[in-house]
Amino acid sequence: MPDQLRIYAELYWEKMPPSQIYFVETPSEGQRRLLCQWVERFYEEGKRVQVVVDSTMAAQHLDQMLWTFSQESFVPHSIFAFNKSSDLIEPVVITVGEVLLEGFEVLVCDAGVTLDFMRNYSEVVHFVLRDDPEKKQESRLLWQSARELGLVLRHVPYASR
Repeated sequence: MPDQLRIYAELYWEKMPPSQIYFVETPSEGQRRLLCQWVERFYEEGKRVQVVVDSTMAAQHLDQMLWTFSQESFVPHSIFAFNKSSDLIEPVVITVGEVLLEGFEVLVCDAGVTLDFMRNYSEVVHFVLRDDPEKKQESRLLWQSARELGLVLRHVPYASR
């Protein structure tokens, strides 16, 4: 990173609280179920959670999974729509793409998001797909960039789930 850009980034981000990013290893097939478990955990801690997906179809699939993944619990959630009143937002909201919602402290990424967007949240969950070499490399680059910016990084190996 050029020195001038690094100085700008440091000045910009020193005003914001440090984000903690969990890099959670998982095989592709188990990512969404694991995502639901992380969302449930944060919801049970009383935190407001935003889940970012890359398409309307993914949002609908995840919406269905959050209703059915666990018989023992219920995670109140909704898919964000621009025409809804912000007063009606559930504690867990699924958005298609990077939509900044006020009052949400946790970001769970089903789709790729930028570090700039991640910086708006105190906790972020990013999934490292063990069986997808391209996605795994993207995760490595994200880790390196986040480390250079001084973010708090937590590696969650697959075996430790």
